[in-house]
Amino acid sequence: EGGEIIKDEFGNPTGIFVDKAESLITQHMPAPSKQDISDSLDAAGKHLLSLGITSTHDAGIDKTTWEVYKERGDLGNLPLRIVAMLSGASPDLGTMLKAGRYHDKSDFMEIRSVKVYADGALGSRGAALIEEYADRSGHHGLMLETQEKLEALFTQSFKSGFSANTHAIGDKANKVVLDAYQNVFKKTGGILLRNRIEHAQIVTPEDIPRFKALKIIPSMQPVHATSDMHMAEQRLTEKQLSGAYAWQTFLKQGSVVAAGSDYPVELANPFDGLYSAITRMDHDKLPENGWRASEVLSREDALRAFTLGGAYAAHQEFKVGSLEKGKWADFILIDKDYFKVPVDEIYKTNVLQTWVA
Repeated sequence: EGGEIIKDEFGNPTGIFVDKAESLITQHMPAPSKQDISDSLDAAGKHLLSLGITSTHDAGIDKTTWEVYKERGDLGNLPLRIVAMLSGASPDLGTMLKAGRYHDKSDFMEIRSVKVYADGALGSRGAALIEEYADRSGHHGLMLETQEKLEALFTQSFKSGFSANTHAIGDKANKVVLDAYQNVFKKTGGILLRNRIEHAQIVTPEDIPRFKALKIIPSMQPVHATSDMHMAEQRLTEKQLSGAYAWQTFLKQGSVVAAGSDYPVELANPFDGLYSAITRMDHDKLPENGWRASEVLSREDALRAFTLGGAYAAHQEFKVGSLEKGKWADFILIDKDYFKVPVDEIYKTNVLQTWVA
């Protein structure tokens, strides 16, 4: 349920495991030790700082990682600011929620949300669609959780004071998640927790206004549009694409868009993301004028989504996200003027120095 083992035309397994089917393999992999996790944190921190990233959102941590993060936070030796989300799939979710929110003294670690998965990815045809895939007859993708399970996870999170950040790529998944949020808000509350839908890639035009009405933050990754555009044209019909990667539409209705990279699925470099947001073109400047160009962002709006948008989504806009009096002086030095350089030079920007207050 919620997964698929891809087979060839003769019915033989190809070795490709999609979404929840991956657990047939991953359950046999040895779990990393605390030292492994701590070493990986330092390596990832070094990489992100080299790219000018001073704060990152880690989407879905297990209990061991949760323990490492809190231990490092208590010691005050984290490499950069981290907003961590508990894994909604973890068998230890209840234990972690019971411990309450975590915030270290140095403002480097914040844990106050839960990451939930509603469907799979578009590339694997795992994204859950209302209508069938254009390139696979009768296939609608995969819902990883039922609406009832989503509502139970949201209720559990909200009662502990945690927001829910839910992965939803397909239009069916987005609709089901919005319905689940709406139902739980009526019964339990939680609408002011700044809940998110992660990706919000394919949304029906009718469901886009519901994000604003339900105060759901669309947490979107501009590089997905330029990475997916050729594949998306094959996977989806024009009708399904009508609300796809709709950054400008979300902004125009007053939604706060939080932009990110989805690292390590995509490259972490924020200047790649900014270039994609502003042009909707690949590095070869194709397609000319951008893919579905009505959804491009201005340089100002793109930068705001990658900075203040992310800070707002983490309840941190009063202390990071912009250089203002009273906020932490996190800043970077770069070799180009982002606002004046030719647009096709933006992704070539080099970070000279990264400062974290």
